[in-house]
Amino acid sequence: MSDETITLSSIQYVMGGDLESVRSSLIKILTMNSIPFFLGDYSETARLDPADVFQLFSPRWSAVGRIELETVDSSQVLLRFCLPTFPTEAEVEIDEEAIREALPPPAAVIRIIDADGDRTRALAYLARYLHQFRIQRLQEIQALLQNTLGLIPVYGLIIERQRVLEPASPLHKSEAGKDDEGRDIPRDELSHRDDQQELMRLWRSGQTAKMIALRTSKTEKTILNQLTLLRKSLGEELVPRRR
Repeated sequence: MSDETITLSSIQYVMGGDLESVRSSLIKILTMNSIPFFLGDYSETARLDPADVFQLFSPRWSAVGRIELETVDSSQVLLRFCLPTFPTEAEVEIDEEAIREALPPPAAVIRIIDADGDRTRALAYLARYLHQFRIQRLQEIQALLQNTLGLIPVYGLIIERQRVLEPASPLHKSEAGKDDEGRDIPRDELSHRDDQQELMRLWRSGQTAKMIALRTSKTEKTILNQLTLLRKSLGEELVPRRR
């Protein structure tokens, strides 16, 4: 077991619907699957409406993380799965017996620590496992919700509200057809950000994700994640599958 602790982070998904419908769907699924939770954000830096923060629990491991809801636009909501904080010494002592029972075999290390009488080290060792158990439970809840609610992952993707400008005056049919000739990006894609349009143009021109990453100063993984989300919204015809 490494002495490193796990850095706090979050995994983000998008779900279709307004805030109220997404909140209701979450409550329904969590209740149906007997997953303990309550609504509210009681941290010192609370920034969201208490009704938009789901504190998740496990019957065995207490607090296992939370889900934060945030409106993207009128048709979709961002769900942020936040990891639990690292357990305190007091939390470890409360759940110590259960942690020891759940330690993967062989648990020789903790027996050696016990034999040395090093109580502080023993609690630190058990704390790392408690944190691991909690994160594993959060991942199970996350997988359940993703499968039942059809959540779309948005790893590393920046979601922005867009304001689509209307043309000053409507174009005649003949003028519109002439204006569209030779365009790389179809007119129905114009609501996407400029960088997304450029990404699709480079991708359709035959460049690989690695080549685009070097050109745009982004990671290859970020490029692939953005292409995946665009493919889900626009279809494989506009964003073909390939490396």
